[in-house]
Amino acid sequence: MMSEFSINTKVFFGQDAYSSLYAFLKESDYHTFIAIIDDAILNREAVQTVLSLYKEHGYLLQAVCPFAVQEEPTYDQLDAFVDLLSYKTSDFIVAIGGGSVIDLAKGVGVLLKNSGKGIDYRGMHKVMNPGVPVIAYPSTAGTGSEVTWTAAFIDTIENKKLGINGQYVAPLCGVLDPRLVATCPRHIVVSSGLDAMVHAAEAVTATTATDMTKLIGVKAFAMIYQYLPICLNYSDNLQAWSKLQLAAYLAGVALMNAGGGPASAVSYPLGVHYKVPHGIAGGIFLRGVFEINTTKGYLGYASIYDELFDANHSLNEKEKTVDFINKFNQFYDRLNAPRDLKAWRCEGRGARADIVRLTMEQRLQNIKLNPVHFTEEDVQILLENVCV
Repeated sequence: MMSEFSINTKVFFGQDAYSSLYAFLKESDYHTFIAIIDDAILNREAVQTVLSLYKEHGYLLQAVCPFAVQEEPTYDQLDAFVDLLSYKTSDFIVAIGGGSVIDLAKGVGVLLKNSGKGIDYRGMHKVMNPGVPVIAYPSTAGTGSEVTWTAAFIDTIENKKLGINGQYVAPLCGVLDPRLVATCPRHIVVSSGLDAMVHAAEAVTATTATDMTKLIGVKAFAMIYQYLPICLNYSDNLQAWSKLQLAAYLAGVALMNAGGGPASAVSYPLGVHYKVPHGIAGGIFLRGVFEINTTKGYLGYASIYDELFDANHSLNEKEKTVDFINKFNQFYDRLNAPRDLKAWRCEGRGARADIVRLTMEQRLQNIKLNPVHFTEEDVQILLENVCV
């Protein structure tokens, strides 16, 4: 059986990241740029250093556009940013922030070179022309937006989260600078880390997974499992942050080439209707998905278990699967991550029924990618455990 695997984005990381980036950019006839930056981090030293380096290398900054991230961006916000920036002559866009900011920049880049409104490009492969190139600097280690060809936006008319997807959506470059993530608040680190774990696990287990996505997914999951607690406990450990950033990037690459599953599916309506942060909205269901799948006889988590730093390789496949769930539950408890959705007022039978219905209506394709048959009743069980 033939399989495909693609990465459209050149990524720079490590000690020589910046010198390699500017050597790469020197090959293109770029002179001017605009910056779209998370308003909460705009004045941080690491962010200002990024902008200063571009100026030192002769690039002219046309405009800095802060984006106050309250929730995931809407198509209306995307159109407003395009209207604001359409009068600027810019060769590329610098995006500094989490997934919402990078997705917004990707959408802006598309619409500056393709006519119409953002909603016109909702779906797959509707973008016909390359957009203004985006250089993405993730300030969270989780979404993988710095490499994926998806930009997610909320349609406020239909109340759905959908994306602009395709080959012309991915950033030109991603830059992994641990100094940008090391100052994240704890709750964002936890949320983004769980988001990356969802990506990694589902890239391994999806029915569309390939040898490549499995190989990358198990490594990414194991790296997050090892380094996320270190980052939370030792925020000045830049080596650990670098490993966590790399893991999130790998998880994004793997998911882009495989597709999501039930945890990803439920996270979409939760984000739109209850404003649950995307990472929490997916991560809170991981243990439930693991348990449902293993109850149905799935043993594929043993491949992830084998990569964990504290794995017991003397166990058989079934024992490894059981211990994998135990270790993940202990890991989740150490993160002190949310166990229910009360903080977002997602409670009760009515809320459960709504999210189950919306998940089955809007994200059935994700549900179908689960390695064993996942029913509407299984989605109901997931919600019962966290939406009480």
